[in-house]
Amino acid sequence: LTLMAGQILKPLKADARKKYEQLITEVVHQRDVTRLLIERNIKSEQDFEWISNLRYEYDDSENKALEKKLTINIARAQFFYGFEYLGVGERLVQTPLTDRCYLTLCEALHMR
Repeated sequence: LTLMAGQILKPLKADARKKYEQLITEVVHQRDVTRLLIERNIKSEQDFEWISNLRYEYDDSENKALEKKLTINIARAQFFYGFEYLGVGERLVQTPLTDRCYLTLCEALHMR
């Protein structure tokens, strides 16, 4: 995080600056979630505090196609990661509210 913050102070092309900003936003969010899990003494994979967070999981145990090995999980919902690249667009700042929105929307997709 310190290294990325130092890089953003240097002259950068607009797209490189935006990439750094998005990475910093993501790392700060991950740090905050990790701290919260530690503070609340979450130790079980079945704990709601753990499963209600977006998690990327790589399964190399089976002979699957690459697109079936990486999944995105949140609560009961599971989606195969499609390696989509949407470019360097604007990014939402992640807050507890956006986390709840991801949880709700993913559960709705799971139930359809």
